[in-house]
Amino acid sequence: MGEFAGQVDLYSNDSGSGKTYHDLLLRSDIDAIIVALPIKNQPEYIEAALKAGKHVLSEKPVAENLEDAEHIIQFYNKNIDKSKVTWGVAENFRFLESYAYASQEVEKLGKILGFQVKIFNYVEPGNQWYGKSRLSSHISSQMLIELYRN
Repeated sequence: MGEFAGQVDLYSNDSGSGKTYHDLLLRSDIDAIIVALPIKNQPEYIEAALKAGKHVLSEKPVAENLEDAEHIIQFYNKNIDKSKVTWGVAENFRFLESYAYASQEVEKLGKILGFQVKIFNYVEPGNQWYGKSRLSSHISSQMLIELYRN
């Protein structure tokens, strides 16, 4: 299994007493966690980690449905001191050169009151993602951004 396999503690629901996820969250030497679970399971684990005062990085989407997503976002916004605990959602678009350039250009516009983003994906017939509702990040996209300013 690898050179470090025996040196890593396993925490899971079936690892026995003192080795559950909630036991992991009680550890003072753990400051942050990455939640990379099936989407339907994420909200419960995100919320528990935030309640325990851990920084969280989770996958997108944050929940299986809109109701659960709104719940976890509202929970974070209303109950968590953001000066002490942060929650981030893994989104790699912000690191693309085109997005960094767009951000620099938008800053030149002054105060922005709001914006709307529309992403258009083109998937060729025969591609594994053709006809699927959830698309891969490997598909080329075009984005239309509408900015609202005073």
